[in-house]
Amino acid sequence: MLQEEHRARHLAWEGCVNARDLGGLPARDGATIRRGALVRSECLDRLTETGRQALLAHGVRTIVDVRLPDEAAGAPYPFMGKRGFLGRRSSDGNAVRYVNVSFIVPDTYWPTGPISIADDYKRSLDRFASQVAAIAKAIADAPEGGVLVHCAAGKDRTGLVVALLLDLAGVPRDLIAADYALSSENLRERTLEWIEMVPEERAQREEEMLRMMSRPETMLEVLTHLDESYGSTEGYLLASGCRPEHLARLRARLVAEV
Repeated sequence: MLQEEHRARHLAWEGCVNARDLGGLPARDGATIRRGALVRSECLDRLTETGRQALLAHGVRTIVDVRLPDEAAGAPYPFMGKRGFLGRRSSDGNAVRYVNVSFIVPDTYWPTGPISIADDYKRSLDRFASQVAAIAKAIADAPEGGVLVHCAAGKDRTGLVVALLLDLAGVPRDLIAADYALSSENLRERTLEWIEMVPEERAQREEEMLRMMSRPETMLEVLTHLDESYGSTEGYLLASGCRPEHLARLRARLVAEV
C-alpha cells in the first residue's frame, strides 16, 4: 500500500521516467507537503513537446539543475531560451526560470577504491556542504511557483537534496527513504539499456547497477550520519552556510498550512 501511495505521485511527462511530485507526504504537526511545491526528476533533455506542456501545466516555475556545468552544456534542454529562461510561457504568462547550481565542485579529486553508496553520499555531503547550501538557497529564494530539482538520472544528487528538504520539513524518515528507493524502479528500463550498450562490459555494468541501487536503508544511514555529525539535517544546513531565514522560507514553501 505504501509503495502504491508513492507511485501515485508519479508525473507522466512524456520523455521523463523519473519525475514525481513530493506533494501529499505527511510533514510535522499534522501538515503535509504542498502539492506542486517540489518536483524531482532526471535531466529534461528527452522531454517531448507534450512533456514540456505538462511541466508548464503542473506549475513548475523554477528549475534547479544540480549537474556539473559540463554535464548541463552537454545535454541541454531543447527548449531553453535566452538569459536562463525556458523558451515557453505557461497559460498565466509566466516563464520558467532555470538555474544551474552544481552539487559537486568541478575538477574535484576523488580517491579511488571501493566504497558503498551510503559512504559515497556521506562523503559528498561533508565535502560539498557549501554547494548543498547554495542549492538550498536557490530553492528558498525561488520566485512563487513550483520548483523542480534534477541531476542526470534524478537519483543520487537529486535524491540527497530532496531527502534533506523533506527531513527539514518533518516528513517521516521511512517515507523519505521509500521515495528515494522509487528511482531505481523508475529507471529500470533505462538502466537495462545501459547494460546492454556494451556487451563486453555487461558483467561489470550489472555489478555497478547492483551497487548503485537506491535502497531505503542507504538514505536512512545518510540521515543518521547528519544527526551524528551535525546534530540534525537543520544543523548540517546551518553549518553549510544557510541562514535561519533560508530554512524558514524552505519550510514555508514546502509545508501546506493545516
